[in-house]
Amino acid sequence: MEHSCQKCSDLGQESCPIDSINEQKGKSIFEFFFWYFIVISAVFLFYSFYFELVFEAIFLSQIFALISVALSSKEVIESAGREIIKKRLNANALMVIAMIGAFIIQKGQEGAIAILLYSIAEKLEDVTVDKSREAISKLIELAPDKALLKTEKGIHEILASEVKLNDTIVLKPGMKAPLDGIIVSGASYFDQSALTGESIPALNDEGEEIYASSINGDGYVEISVTHTSENTILAKIIENVETARLNKSNTEKFIEKFANYYTPVILLVSVLIMVFPIILGIGQPIDWIYRGLMLLVISCPCALTLSTPLAMVAALTKLSREGILVKGSKYIDEITRVKVFGFDKTGTLTEGRLKVYDNIAFGISKSENLSLIASLESQSEHPIAQAIVLEAKNQNVPLLNVKNFEVIKGKGVRGQINNTQYEVGSFKYFKELGYENSEKNIDNLSKVGKTPILLGSNKRLLGILSVRDSLRVSAPILTRSLKKQNYESMILSGDTQNMVDSIGECLSIDLKYGNLLPNQKLEKIKTIQKDLGPISMVGDGINDAPAIAASNVGIAMGASGSDISLETADLVIMNDDLTKILVLIDIAKNTNNIIKQNIVLSISIKISFAFLTLFGLMTLMLAVGIGDMGVSLFVLFNSLRIFRYKSKFQELSEEDFDVSAKYLYCKKCKLYQTYPQHHGREMIKSEERLVCWQKLAEEIKEDECSEEFELKCQQCNEELEMKLNAL
Repeated sequence: MEHSCQKCSDLGQESCPIDSINEQKGKSIFEFFFWYFIVISAVFLFYSFYFELVFEAIFLSQIFALISVALSSKEVIESAGREIIKKRLNANALMVIAMIGAFIIQKGQEGAIAILLYSIAEKLEDVTVDKSREAISKLIELAPDKALLKTEKGIHEILASEVKLNDTIVLKPGMKAPLDGIIVSGASYFDQSALTGESIPALNDEGEEIYASSINGDGYVEISVTHTSENTILAKIIENVETARLNKSNTEKFIEKFANYYTPVILLVSVLIMVFPIILGIGQPIDWIYRGLMLLVISCPCALTLSTPLAMVAALTKLSREGILVKGSKYIDEITRVKVFGFDKTGTLTEGRLKVYDNIAFGISKSENLSLIASLESQSEHPIAQAIVLEAKNQNVPLLNVKNFEVIKGKGVRGQINNTQYEVGSFKYFKELGYENSEKNIDNLSKVGKTPILLGSNKRLLGILSVRDSLRVSAPILTRSLKKQNYESMILSGDTQNMVDSIGECLSIDLKYGNLLPNQKLEKIKTIQKDLGPISMVGDGINDAPAIAASNVGIAMGASGSDISLETADLVIMNDDLTKILVLIDIAKNTNNIIKQNIVLSISIKISFAFLTLFGLMTLMLAVGIGDMGVSLFVLFNSLRIFRYKSKFQELSEEDFDVSAKYLYCKKCKLYQTYPQHHGREMIKSEERLVCWQKLAEEIKEDECSEEFELKCQQCNEELEMKLNAL
């Protein structure tokens, strides 16, 4: 099969997202100018009422109502026709039947209103679903189309799809890996965050595996290919995303199931009431025809079929105003059924930016410790090095001249400053060099997920800096609130188990899984779905896409999310405020309650009025005024209450829990110090002390922490000032 996209053809995909996009280009005039048609339809509907009420021109008013229907109902009528041909009655078919019934008794305005509102509801529901189909094509393009193949005759550029198993390909600095493989020569740092979720690039040496789309750092490496283009981890992600979406449950709404039985039965009963008594010679024919028409009016499912869409449109609109994009109304219902919320770590629960936290010095000042480490790290391009250098600049700490600089890959750096040799690196590196390390300090930092960076000279440890990804300020508010509402929570991350455990403990998360590849995340989702029930997965990276797709409700973080995670997700949080998930749950529950009210009232009145009609106790005025339009108006105004509903979580603001200053400054020593951290984020000033943020967070009073920090300089004991930055 030929595709518009060469890569889809190379990967052997049965369908191509670009082909799907091209199919959308042939839209009808009605689809392109939908809202213009709707406005004109509303104008004709107004004149329909005007001519009937003012001039009593019934025939002309019905003509105007018919024109209104013609302008607003194209897609509804076409869908209904297709379903009727298949001998099925969907919601569109029910609306068309209701509209025809309204015109039969010369109340075409009612049918026109129903069609107009229903068309708008369907359009709003579909708009977000059709926006981003091309995002899968962006995922396909993550891995390069071409590869540098090494042969006996030299290095040649060929298509990645032409590379065979066990061929050797070359990766130069800065290149993306086109295929999965094992390094057979060289070593380099690889950024594999797109697939593994690891926040820090890792050194990959000979014998270690890398994946397609991984970005090579500063080394030249040769790779023996282990998977051809159609079998790479990336290709499997594409397959899993599409398969999981196809297998996603799509339970029909209760109202549609009920209407499938309700409407045909009522229509049949209406005909029997008109015909059967006449055949038996019971009463006057005109009376039974009148009763049958009344029953037809009462049975008109306008209110019933609009009870769900109207409420859903109101909820979708309200949520969009809150920065929550919902790709279809069914997910508002699905989110209330969720039992477990799963979270990616990097970029979702954390900010995805490394930051220096602890500064521990032995025999030198903290300022000197930072200055020496930053000076050596300034020669490196590693993300940890960049975070340390930025911290030094923020604290106005000078960078010193370094001579004889050398990088020891995967371990650290070394060089001379003022004729003294210094080493900076990991605990493992210092152990190899024979340093007498302070293992207690190292263990304490590692246990809370921090990465310790050591400074030493002449086999003597001089200082330690710790680096860690920062927790989002809204993360603890979210997880504690979920726990209060009896939801289970879990982390699924490609980061180390130690890091995941640390973040999980800070947030009181129930299940914590680290070191997971995308396919392993997917398997965890499936397993937990069987054990605990429906799951909502929250993530932002490409590596989260399969898990997001497989979950019952997938949620992507819009501000930091990758294109594929945004495409795959059922809902998108348009900023990084995790408390929006609490707003979503709250509004969804309120919406479902209103829908239940609409359905129960609609059915109750319809059935009650139907019985009254059978016994001749109903008039056409009551049937139209209360049984049809009255119920429809109730459904409309009851649904609009959603706009006025205010979730208690809408009042929460990150500023309420954020830190007003980022550095502590000693005027006498001229030194800056990073805010101390506790339970995953910075402490907050309260009564001339710094206290753990949990003490001031109303949502988590039961876990109030007593940790405090004196605002005194540790060197001169002078009062520390609070500053937004160190510049």
